[in-house]
Parts: sequence; structure tokens; C-alpha cells
Amino acid sequence: MKVYISADMEGVTGVTHSQDVIPGRYQYERFRGLLTADVNAAIEGAAQAGATEFLVNEAHDGMRNILLEGLDPRAQIIVGQRKPLSMMQGFEGSDVVFFVGYHARAGTEGILSHTFDSPTVVTNVELNGEPCSEARMNATLAGLRGIPIGLVTGDDLTCKEAESLYRRVKTAEVKTAVDRYTARCLAPEAAHGRIREAAQRAVEGVGSLTPYTPGAPYSFTVEFATASTAASVLYFPGLERVDDRRVSWTHEDYTVAFKMFVGVMRLARSDPDYG
Repeated sequence: MKVYISADMEGVTGVTHSQDVIPGRYQYERFRGLLTADVNAAIEGAAQAGATEFLVNEAHDGMRNILLEGLDPRAQIIVGQRKPLSMMQGFEGSDVVFFVGYHARAGTEGILSHTFDSPTVVTNVELNGEPCSEARMNATLAGLRGIPIGLVTGDDLTCKEAESLYRRVKTAEVKTAVDRYTARCLAPEAAHGRIREAAQRAVEGVGSLTPYTPGAPYSFTVEFATASTAASVLYFPGLERVDDRRVSWTHEDYTVAFKMFVGVMRLARSDPDYG
């Protein structure tokens, strides 16, 4: 069985502040170790249930965060930012997808909540008229290829969303959000035990999982913090400006719509007011 792991960082054990996840900041190296440990716990639990192949895709910021020398040797890893499918590069052909270290969508009180970019750039994303997290858009990409989401790890809001969307998904809640920058956290040993157990149960129950498959057509709407940022992305055929701060597009092929989203995010510019 092949397990694909998309590994973000804001939902990792103990992370509560942007200083924890920005390269070069005081706490970053410490939390790189905890990110690696969360991923390894998921691999260990899945292996205990019989999984034999593991592909990890770096999915945070510059996508060069996991400590390669500390990664479970049973896994391979995709490192680097220039990937057509971004957080989901290489998922094709897997039997089940794990989201490790994921976070809540923009506008919620989840720890470091956002959708694909800082809240100073993107304030909301909708898919087919409903609020959309990174997890949901990534789950759709996998689901339309017949691949289910088996495990989600992160804070309580992230896990609750997963349980509401992906039938019989297993979750590992490693912290409970008090505010966007404050959480009640498990100690690493307890968090990793929780992740291992959930990963094991996900693989054991993979036959009962159902891929997440919303129907076509697929409409993305992105709300930016400023009108200037919205104006900076208007380079795709079929992309419409809904109002000053929102842009939207629709396509019958979800992969095309998703790649447009990735392209729009790469074009989006934060305003000088925000640094």
C-alpha cells in the first residue's frame, strides 16, 4: 500500500505563532524537528498497519522544512517550491492521502489560520460557493482521482472540518485553539502517540474510506485584502473580477481550476502597506 503525505507546518505539534514557522526566526529550527517528528509518527503508524511505500510532499512556505536526515528511511520526499500541483505534487497513484500539520481556513480562529497565503493577502477562498480550506481543495484533487483522505492532523478546528467532509477519516488533534496565536498543546510524546494510532487505524480501514468528490463545474472565488492585490492577478483567460477585492473563475476540469488557483496565488502581490 502506498501512502502519500502532504506535510504543512502551522498544524504541527506545539506551533502557535508565525515565528515558529518562518525560516530564519528564533524558533524555526526547533519546530522543523517537531514537523519531522509528526511526519515520522504518521509513517510509523501506517507501517504498523501494513503500508509499505511512503511519499512525503513538502507543503509549507518554501517547501524546504523537513529535516531530511531525520526523516524515516522508509519514505521518499519531494522538496522544493516549483511544483505544478503545489501541496499535492506526486499524489497520483497513491492508495490513501494523509494531511499532516494542516491548519484551519482563512477567517477562523484556528492556529495561524489562512488559505494558501497570509491574511494580509487573502481573506477568503470559496469553492462552489462554500468556504474552502487548503485541505478541502487538496482533498478534491485526490478524490476526483479516486483517492480518499485517510488522516488529518492539526488543531481542533482542522480536525472538525475534516470529520465533517471526509467520510470515516481519522484525525489526530494535537492542540486546541484558544485564539489564532494561542493553543492548549499536547506534549510531543502524547501528540505523536495520537498521530501513530490514527495513522494505523486509517490504513487498517482504508477500504471503508470514501473519496471526496464534489460535482462539476468547479468555481473558485478568492477575496483579497485589497483591491490592488485583486488587480494584480487578472492575467488568466476566464478569470473575472467580481468586485473590488474578489476574483472568480469556473472550469469543468477541477485540475485546470486548481492550477489556475495556484497561478493566481503566485501572481498575488501583498500591498506595500503590509510589508
